[in-house]
Amino acid sequence: MEDVMLNVRALAAMKKMSIEALANECGINPNHLKQVSAGNVVMTGEDLKALSKFTGVPADNIVTN
Repeated sequence: MEDVMLNVRALAAMKKMSIEALANECGINPNHLKQVSAGNVVMTGEDLKALSKFTGVPADNIVTN
């Protein structure tokens, strides 16, 4: 994958799922991931790893704020 920066909403869209479904697939609390997406809380390292593993997007390409 090329060096494209993706946020939580874009990752969910890429997988054709809601943010809630993405969170569930990654083992992340859906409310937490929604708050991350809204910019209200910071993504944890564990969240970042889980999102990267599930989506195949390198962690360095996931926007965390």
